[in-house]
Amino acid sequence: LSFLLGAVTMEAAPKIDRIEPANWFAGMKNPSLQLMVYGKNIRNAHVTVDYPGARVDSLVRLDSPNYLLVYLNLDGARPGEMTLKFDGKKVKYPLKAREMAGDRRVGFTNADVLYMLMPDRFAQGRNHPAQIKGLNAYREDRTKPSLRHGGDLEGIREHLDYFTQLGVTALWFTPVLENNSPDEGNTSTYHGYATTDYYKVDPRFGTNEEYKKLIAECHQKGLKVVMDMIFNHCGDYHTWNRDMPSKDWFNYPNYGLQTSYKLTPVLDPYASKVDMRETVDGWFVASMPDLNQRNPHVIKYLIQNSMWWIETVGIDGIRMDTYPYADRKAMAEWMKALDAEYPNFNTVGETWVTEPAYTAAWQKDSKLSDINSHLKTVMDFSFFDKLTLAKNEETDDWWKGLNRIYNSLCYDYLYTDPSSVM
Repeated sequence: LSFLLGAVTMEAAPKIDRIEPANWFAGMKNPSLQLMVYGKNIRNAHVTVDYPGARVDSLVRLDSPNYLLVYLNLDGARPGEMTLKFDGKKVKYPLKAREMAGDRRVGFTNADVLYMLMPDRFAQGRNHPAQIKGLNAYREDRTKPSLRHGGDLEGIREHLDYFTQLGVTALWFTPVLENNSPDEGNTSTYHGYATTDYYKVDPRFGTNEEYKKLIAECHQKGLKVVMDMIFNHCGDYHTWNRDMPSKDWFNYPNYGLQTSYKLTPVLDPYASKVDMRETVDGWFVASMPDLNQRNPHVIKYLIQNSMWWIETVGIDGIRMDTYPYADRKAMAEWMKALDAEYPNFNTVGETWVTEPAYTAAWQKDSKLSDINSHLKTVMDFSFFDKLTLAKNEETDDWWKGLNRIYNSLCYDYLYTDPSSVM
């Protein structure tokens, strides 16, 4: 009987595959921490914490049995190793000291010259591995535009003097996080915009530690680093898409709606509900499931993720991809949380409409919008558009050539802060 009871107990012990984030930081202004616990049948586990200044606020049991959200309150907790118990099973959880207070982290400004690069297409380091295990159909072939070309973080690190010689002061890489989709045909994600792990650098580029080392060396040479993030969607090979945490984790699961790519309905006071839904809730492409930021657990996860990378590797700014495609109010909540913790940090949003009035309405404290985005910096696609046209024209007396550029820049009065237009 004792043997049988022991066998039942062992079988019932919760299986924990991983916890995200894998560590957190003491002394954050917001003491709330969400832990996303992955493991077969983990949903119904009872959780306690044994650590001074820490307590379990709530447990959120999602639709899938293989996830559990643990909300901790860390008000007063100091750096150390917490002990979490899942039905009695002990798990050590690191609570680290911060390298500096949040207000000491200063982001990029209009005094910086940014250089954008795609890590896969920039340079390959001397010790680049011939093959990397654990990746779906990994292929490098520089004769194929859609396949991997083999660039990595080490290749960037070996060429930092190139940037300083150019007069560059900040580097913006396209996303460096894991994109574990098969490198075949149209599914290749060499560009990095189909994240499959929000806490892991893509092994083709290197490791989290190498990313941190690269940023540290950039800082030594006077270079800032802007991290490209994507909160509108993830990649279809993300665990969430294979086993959805909850029915409302994604908008229109299984590619139920394609985005129209029309961004104007987001700010149009007369936009139809159909147009708005297609823009915000439709999938960017079939291989990029659309995240539902209106789900409070989704946006909490994303807020924490951006803070974790700031604290862990020391980035100097964030460039947020496809900004208007995500839920407007939820993204404002993300920016407000970031501004509260890092008041001198900077984030730029991709707001790709070529009219200054549209772009200006996305900037923090804009009087043109009924919702404060809290987004400090916006991308000036009007300037980009006019420059593209002007370079192929002769300047006339009115509209063409350099007049196009002037007729874009003259709308700076629309912006709350014209010096934060990139």
